Amino acid sequence: MDTVIIKLNGFKVQNISLFLPELTKRTFNNLSPTEKQSTRRYLRAFRFEPPYQDAYLPKIEVFEAFNADRDAVVYTLQATFSVPKLIYGNSVQEVGDGDLDKVIAVLRRALLGAGIEISSDAIATARVAQVDFCKNVILPRDLRMQEVLTELQRTDISKAIDMTQKEYKYGGRTLHIYSQTVERVFYDKVHDATRPRGKRKDKGAMEREREVIDLYGLQDREIFRYEYRLKKSQGVKQKINVALGRPYLTTVLFKDLFEPALCKTILLQSWHDLIQRPENQLALLGPRDDLALLHHIVQGAHKQSTAHSMNRALTSYGLTRAIRDHGAKEVRKAAAGWNANHGERLTKKMQVAAALTEGLPYSNGIAFIAAALEQFECITRSTLENVV
Repeated sequence: MDTVIIKLNGFKVQNISLFLPELTKRTFNNLSPTEKQSTRRYLRAFRFEPPYQDAYLPKIEVFEAFNADRDAVVYTLQATFSVPKLIYGNSVQEVGDGDLDKVIAVLRRALLGAGIEISSDAIATARVAQVDFCKNVILPRDLRMQEVLTELQRTDISKAIDMTQKEYKYGGRTLHIYSQTVERVFYDKVHDATRPRGKRKDKGAMEREREVIDLYGLQDREIFRYEYRLKKSQGVKQKINVALGRPYLTTVLFKDLFEPALCKTILLQSWHDLIQRPENQLALLGPRDDLALLHHIVQGAHKQSTAHSMNRALTSYGLTRAIRDHGAKEVRKAAAGWNANHGERLTKKMQVAAALTEGLPYSNGIAFIAAALEQFECITRSTLENVV
């Protein structure tokens, strides 16, 4: 887990002048007639601008809005922060399921030092608006980050309800797949930490992150970073409540994020959703002799003993080769003019091809990442000390 946005009520501000504009409270009767009729999500917003301090401090905003009955004014504090940076000063180290009390204590102390009083219970029961589930995987020296990203670039996760796009840039070291409610981001954590702020995926302060990299001699190593970002409250509710076996409408609280194995469950599910799509199974197959690939597919089709099995085998071989060479989305684009109103026909042929290639392994890079996510070892300073 990394960046979290939480919302809560029940807080006290010691110095209202540290907010821009100054945080002044009003009652419902203080509102103008126009404000009382407003349909905006909030009436006023206040940004916390404390004096500079060396310690990590969350981004704090306060929003003035109506209550549910629209007969009173309520003030909601929104805190945006990186959980590992809050307690470790860097996001190379990872937070574990058992760190809830530590995180709450450090967050409460940091805010109190800036003049904002919040109880531990208020933080634990704060509503989660956004959350990034993340995992760092230290790559062996014989596996290059760019190889893994090049393979992942061939995948496709398009759905009818999503407009999915990709960014593949910064020398081939970042792959960003995003849609309406979730994002998948893959990049080299070490390389990202050494880039100028404007070009990094992680926009936060990097001094302590670089200190960790230097301390453990990671400058010449690559750390595969996978971030699965739930950007909106509906995505948060959908993914987390399903993982916890709860109704969709259940409010997700900050303490829920530390439920045992929740981070692992959600990251693994998102990874499987990506690599187990039929077209992506074909895109991520490991290197294999073309004739051996054809032989495997023909044997699989022959075992089915159905009509037109050779046609299916040859079609599947062609699709597999095209997707491996050019990517699933490019193949879909190339076939867009054929049966444009029946895209499901191409999908079915991809499903057949995936079934006929069953038993063939993923590439070494994808297999290594998949195994690391299954193991889900929390990276600590002890882990970094033993990196070879």
